[in-house]
Amino acid sequence: METQPVEKFGKYNLLRKIGQGGMAEVFLATMDGAPQSAPPLVVKRLHQELERNRDAVDLFLTEADVTLMLSHPNVIRVYDSGEINNRYYMAMEYVHGKDLEQIAERFLAKNKVMDPYAASYIAISVFSGLDYVHRAKTPSGRELGIVHRDVTPSNVYVRSDGHVKLGDFGVAKLVAVEGWTMAGSVKGKLGYLSPEQVGGQPPSQQIDLWAAAVILWELCTGQRLFVGDNELDVMLRIRKAKVPSVRKVNKAVPKDLERILDKALHRKPHKRYLEAASILKDLEKFQAARPMTPELLVKYITETLS
Repeated sequence: METQPVEKFGKYNLLRKIGQGGMAEVFLATMDGAPQSAPPLVVKRLHQELERNRDAVDLFLTEADVTLMLSHPNVIRVYDSGEINNRYYMAMEYVHGKDLEQIAERFLAKNKVMDPYAASYIAISVFSGLDYVHRAKTPSGRELGIVHRDVTPSNVYVRSDGHVKLGDFGVAKLVAVEGWTMAGSVKGKLGYLSPEQVGGQPPSQQIDLWAAAVILWELCTGQRLFVGDNELDVMLRIRKAKVPSVRKVNKAVPKDLERILDKALHRKPHKRYLEAASILKDLEKFQAARPMTPELLVKYITETLS
């Protein structure tokens, strides 16, 4: 690994830029005083031109505030956040691997569809992370009521050792401590929005469950669920919520998993799973027929895409 930093940033040594988005740049980094054997970390830094943009700063600080309180095997850990030389940043766990969007693209390029048990294992990890996040409390015991609002393939990471992590809480909403307004209410990538979000309803934790279920449906079919000629067309399709049963697209999907997805993606919210723990229980029961482990997941993906 590189040892010479391209930039010294407070106590962090920025080794190289590994990513950049509309809001922030991301660096592989080390920290002063850390042992040589310590794994690298990631420093995510708000773009300099956005430092005076109150909305951008608020989103960035929300992500930092939310994730600093979280610690779970399926959630990317944030260790530190703050401001150095008038630059907002957060330091977080480095995930060596690929995000689900990249993996799905590789499967598509190979004309392959992910095995339902591998897909359900990934989904179990995501729902496990969401179950923890949704039930998270402050140190004083008050429920935070976190809604992630951006559960998408690009925010789910499969580590090189097969462990799955949910990240990017940049548009998360703490329902318990924030007022809700319609302004800026539609967050998340379009194809993973729930019918309620498209309809302008206040966010509930159910929208995260919907998005994660859409991801599972897509992994099992190798297709996008909601597509259209333009954004309005996609939103209208989401609003109607006509979801084809997964076995109509891929007969290899077991009926038990079909039943889970039919319930998770039901048009009427009250007929869906109401909490992550419920769908998690059903997915784990399904998975028990052919248990998957991180090692088996890596082996499967590597052999399938080789």
